Amino acid sequence: MTRKDSNSCITNKINNNSLFLLLILGMLATFSWSCEADSPAKKSGDKTPLALTPLEEEYDESKQKWGFIDKTGTVSISGDYDEVGNFTEGLASFRKKSKWGYLNKQGKEVIEAQFYNAFAFDQGLAKVSNFERNYGMINSDGEIVIPIEYKGIKKFQEGACAVQNNGKWTFINKKNETIIKGEYDGVKDFENGKAIVKISKQYHIINKNGKPVSDTFEKISALDNGYYKIKREKKYGILKPDGTKLIDATYMSISQSNGQVVAVRKDKQYVLLSLPGTEIPTPKNDNIQFLDEDRWAYELDGQTGILDNEGNIVLSPKYSIITPFKNGFASYQSNALWGYLNRNGEILTPPLFGLTWDFKEGLARVIGREGIGYINREGRLTFIADDFDARDFSEGLARSPLQ
Repeated sequence: MTRKDSNSCITNKINNNSLFLLLILGMLATFSWSCEADSPAKKSGDKTPLALTPLEEEYDESKQKWGFIDKTGTVSISGDYDEVGNFTEGLASFRKKSKWGYLNKQGKEVIEAQFYNAFAFDQGLAKVSNFERNYGMINSDGEIVIPIEYKGIKKFQEGACAVQNNGKWTFINKKNETIIKGEYDGVKDFENGKAIVKISKQYHIINKNGKPVSDTFEKISALDNGYYKIKREKKYGILKPDGTKLIDATYMSISQSNGQVVAVRKDKQYVLLSLPGTEIPTPKNDNIQFLDEDRWAYELDGQTGILDNEGNIVLSPKYSIITPFKNGFASYQSNALWGYLNRNGEILTPPLFGLTWDFKEGLARVIGREGIGYINREGRLTFIADDFDARDFSEGLARSPLQ
């Protein structure tokens, strides 16, 4: 769902400019690549109505096979796979025709391909579905821990997992026992002993006993450090971690937060606000967006710079876009090309790339005319992948089509 209740101007510009750039690259090059999210085990192109039980031979064998490369670009696993997911907790999902299973880092298929869909392992468990589109969970030995009987399932967080049947969500424990039977229309995972739930068109917060700890609102979303952003009558405010009011719903928008400072829209400008509500002197701007725990992108006259939590200018507005910091670096766009900078606004790489991705495990994926490459934290190119659809590294390996 597209979020319309926060500072989305800069984010929307990122999406629109990236799409335009992709179209230009498509005209300049003879290759094609997938821009869908790197979510493991997603079946692309599935147009079968959900009400129908899909056939087990719904997907033909793919002409393009997938495997894994290491951080030198060398093929590490060259299995005969139609699709693969990222490695998490030592296992990766794989698809052969319509069935998904799991393999280990030695390329051994340790859980037989048998599922309609298979997701990443988390805390020793993975969500899977059968060909009736029911969901459950297995452990790393392939044993069914949560029966494959639910129409929806989230992940275990703080000992509780949300499951859906008959259009309603409840919470179970690892013994598949119902611990909160609220029959909710929507839920979020537990964090710090609290969960956001939805009944009809209203949201509130519950504790581990299923008891409401907040009023109801048109929208609630979690901020960092346990705070919550709330929406009421098209205005926004903040709740404390215990669900009580911190700031009335009086602002036109409120940004994501580190739990200490937020950016709020006041009249035509954005102002940094130190919680519980003290305004911080903020430079003139057209928009402010959260970058990480103490960095903010601020836009003025179509250019973007960086502020710190005290409203000091770290980098004067000079780039079209600056993305959130991940592992110490952010991407910036200048003259339709992308590069990287550090938290002090210092350049790691010039704007050389058609597209950039976040740093993961010390490497960042970039795209240029030569293809997909990977740069290190010194900004040096380590290798160019053999295929334009190579992905990010996870646990030392990156999934990639094989030539």
